[in-house]
Amino acid sequence: MKVIGSAAKTVFYLKKIQGQYPSWRLLYKIKCKSTENELTNLLRYSEIKKIHPLAIIAREQFSGVGQNSKTWVSPKGGIWLSVAYPIFSKEFACQIFNLSLGIKLCEMLRQENINVCLKWPNDIFFGSKKLIGFLPRVISRGKEIIYVRVGIGMNVLNYTPLEGISLSKLLQTKNINQHYWTAKILKAFYDAIECNKEKEYVIKSANKFLNKSFLPSGYSPHTWKIKDIDSNGNLRIENETQLKVIRRF
Repeated sequence: MKVIGSAAKTVFYLKKIQGQYPSWRLLYKIKCKSTENELTNLLRYSEIKKIHPLAIIAREQFSGVGQNSKTWVSPKGGIWLSVAYPIFSKEFACQIFNLSLGIKLCEMLRQENINVCLKWPNDIFFGSKKLIGFLPRVISRGKEIIYVRVGIGMNVLNYTPLEGISLSKLLQTKNINQHYWTAKILKAFYDAIECNKEKEYVIKSANKFLNKSFLPSGYSPHTWKIKDIDSNGNLRIENETQLKVIRRF
């Protein structure tokens, strides 16, 4: 099948990065309410295939939703996508999947000399500002994981609120190829799936990238501090008398 338009540009870079022709099915939207809604609707009428991961990419979202139902600001210039990746396995370690993806996104950016960190459980920060957010979900049938899906947003050339930062500001240039960076994100996603079975590596890397400045909501930095991420992917925080485990789910 011949791929044309924006999808072809992303496939071109993904092939160069990955070293082989990717099996991704890519759909581009000029503007949509939410790539998550688009993905849900597509999966409702099209069964996911074992060898074909799917990504829906939008230039702009006007009603994106982030963690805890917060508005996900998604203007033109950013990379906004939702991904579904087939797993079909009972061995997939879903409790560390967010960390697998987090560390691969950190590695992706550090390869470009961008010194990012992981804000547990699912944000990539540069200093005190958010560069990437992602929301992972696991779809199962009984004990078998059928597929994983993730909504990802990356600030690239877009305006950001005060708590965010864009790639263009970090690189001090507006000459950024969004298709290249979209391909890099898809490659990071693929790598996250591949390394999921290497639990020790994932936990060790997550702790290496972990930003310990951002406590979960409701915990005062005057009383609590982040200790580490435990072997099950949970965040451990402590004060003078207690050690508390914060679970993602």
